[in-house]
Amino acid sequence: MSESPAALEIRFPVERLNDGAGDPYWIDLTLEEARRLHAQLAGRLGLAPAEGDQVFALG
Repeated sequence: MSESPAALEIRFPVERLNDGAGDPYWIDLTLEEARRLHAQLAGRLGLAPAEGDQVFALG
């Protein structure tokens, strides 16, 4: 989990970090990953707020 309070945390392996252009860093998502992440976020955020931080992990 992040060290500071967070409403949402998205985790991904460090090797997914694309720093070819310097700051800011980003991660590249495939179309399928973007669709899956969108569906997970929409499903979670459409519900009543849950206790604690929300964590989503990309492989």
